[in-house]
Amino acid sequence: MATDGVKIIDGDHAHDVYHTFMDLYDAGASLPEIAAAVEPLNVGDDVDTEIFVTAYALALWEIGELNEAVRAGVAEVIERGAFATYLTEQEGLPAEGRRRYKVLERFWQKINQPNPRIRKRRNYKPAKTFIFNDGDVLAFQLPDGSYRATIMAQLESRRNRHMYQFITTTYHGIKRPTMEDIMTSKAVGRWLRSSTDAMWGLDFILAGPKPLRAYAQEFERIGTITIEPDLMRYSSYCYATDFQEFTNHYQYLATSNDHQRVGLAITDTMKH
Repeated sequence: MATDGVKIIDGDHAHDVYHTFMDLYDAGASLPEIAAAVEPLNVGDDVDTEIFVTAYALALWEIGELNEAVRAGVAEVIERGAFATYLTEQEGLPAEGRRRYKVLERFWQKINQPNPRIRKRRNYKPAKTFIFNDGDVLAFQLPDGSYRATIMAQLESRRNRHMYQFITTTYHGIKRPTMEDIMTSKAVGRWLRSSTDAMWGLDFILAGPKPLRAYAQEFERIGTITIEPDLMRYSSYCYATDFQEFTNHYQYLATSNDHQRVGLAITDTMKH
C-alpha cells in the first residue's frame, strides 16, 4: 500500500500518476495515448486507488478535459474514504485522517468548477551536451585501489531536469575490467513482486549534470552495451553529489546483505 501525504499530489504514487500524465501531455500525446500509459498505474488497494483517481482527475481538470466518468470515480473514492480511514484506524493518526477529509472536500469543490486557467502544453529544452552516453560501461577505482564497474543506463530528461542513471554491477577486482569481465558479472537489483506477478527492478545511482561534471574524470569508458528497455525500472535509487557519495552508495548496494537483493547476469539485461 502506498504511504503518501494527505494532499492530492503528496507522495510517490500521486507524483508518478500526475507527472506521467503531464510528461506525455507536454510531449504531444493524445488523451487516449495518455490514458493507455497512466491507467496501468491504478494498482494496489483502496488507498492506492483513491490516490490514483484523485491525481488523475486533477491532471485532467488542469488541462480542461475532466469528464463525468472520472468525476464520478472521484465521488466514489471520497464516499469510501479509504485513505482517511487508514490513517485513523491503522496508523493511529486521527488528525491526519481529518485533514485528508478536508483536502478531499476542497478538491471536490474545485473540480466541480471550470478551470479558469487551462494548462497548455509546455516545451522543454533537451540536453545539448552529454557527459556520458546511454549504455557506456565505466570503470572506476575505490580508495583501496580496487576497481568497480558501472553502466550509465540512460539520461532521463523531465521538465528541464536531467538525471544520469547508473546501474550497479557486481564486478570487483584488482585490475581494470575488460568488457569480458563485465559480461561475466551481474547487475544488482531485486524482484518486485505483487500478488499476481513479479518484475525485475534494478538498483540505480542517480547524478545530476552539474555535480557529475565535477567527478566525471574518475570514470574510464571501456565499452558500451544496450540495456533492455523493459528492465529500466527502479528497485531502489540514491543520489550522488560527489565521487565519495557515489563510491559509498556503490559499495553498499554491491555488498548489501539484503536477502532480497540479487544479481541478474549482464547478458540478460542486454537488448538482443
